[in-house]
Amino acid sequence: MRQTEETLLKDIETGRNTLQTDKLDMSFGEIMSMYDRQEIIINPDFQRLYRWTDYQKTRFIESIIIGIPIPPIFVAEDSNGRWELVDGLQRLSTILSFFGDLRTMPEKNNWILSDGDLIKSLEGYDSNTLPNKILLNIKRSSCRVEIIKWNSQYDLRFELFNRLNTGGSPLTNQEIRNSLFREISSTFNDFLKELASNKDFINLINISEKQISELYLEELVLRFMSLYNHQTVKNSIAQHMTMFMKESAENKNFNYTQYRQIFNKTVSILSPLSYKIFRSKNNEFSTAIYDTTMQGISKNIHFYGSAKPVVIQSKIEEIKNDNVYQKLVRSGGNNSVMRVKKRLEFAKQIFGNI
Repeated sequence: MRQTEETLLKDIETGRNTLQTDKLDMSFGEIMSMYDRQEIIINPDFQRLYRWTDYQKTRFIESIIIGIPIPPIFVAEDSNGRWELVDGLQRLSTILSFFGDLRTMPEKNNWILSDGDLIKSLEGYDSNTLPNKILLNIKRSSCRVEIIKWNSQYDLRFELFNRLNTGGSPLTNQEIRNSLFREISSTFNDFLKELASNKDFINLINISEKQISELYLEELVLRFMSLYNHQTVKNSIAQHMTMFMKESAENKNFNYTQYRQIFNKTVSILSPLSYKIFRSKNNEFSTAIYDTTMQGISKNIHFYGSAKPVVIQSKIEEIKNDNVYQKLVRSGGNNSVMRVKKRLEFAKQIFGNI
């Protein structure tokens, strides 16, 4: 239903007032000095997502040398005045590693340039062999820094990471969550990693190495946990998962034992079946079928703990072939609040009895 114009304008004003911004033009040398003094922070987990290839790194250094304008980096100012990197990981890490200053990943430091697109003779040079004049030009080259100020709204920070992360190697939602919330507590991140390492779970999901490296298994574990005791989904599933992770990381009394037991037991019940149980008719992994099956089994462990695999398989085939359910899994709005809620109700209906 369309909101009134007054409501719309009020919402826009509220959104705009949430953020305060500033901007500076700084040299890369100044930014490097701030990094050395720990006045600009790259979250260690975030920094490990540095993925640029030698070609991409060389192309960036070449752009600086010949004076091509560099896109701005975005930082968030914390209560102590320090800057936390929000967008620009690949560019800043490339500069730092080229000069041997990338602290958390020393193995990435002091790399050698390949041949450039415009300057072929760059090949074979590094920060120790390039003429000093060129090195100083790189350090003196300017970069626009967009400074974002807010009041510790982690959900908003997630949105900023997500919307600003538009470079050649974008982060996944789960990579962003892990980077943001590890500073609250690393325990919850480690817990997701533990459950995602379940070999039966890995076999059931059966995804590519690239998806594994992008933390998709951890995201699916989080997805399961966020829906298990929180069926009232008020926002998009992505926002719901983000808030669940934030609240869980902050909760010193979070019941890790309960979630470990129910997740591992659900996976154990499904493990005799093929990975195809979570596949749609076009053989693609379906989060909708995953949600329905995992929630349906976990909420009815007393039925399925000793059930034969053929019984469970028949339940899964029943949901896949149901015409009403198919409308909930068709492309377009698949993760909308309405569809997620209806899938959870469907899981209760189908798996609620044998």
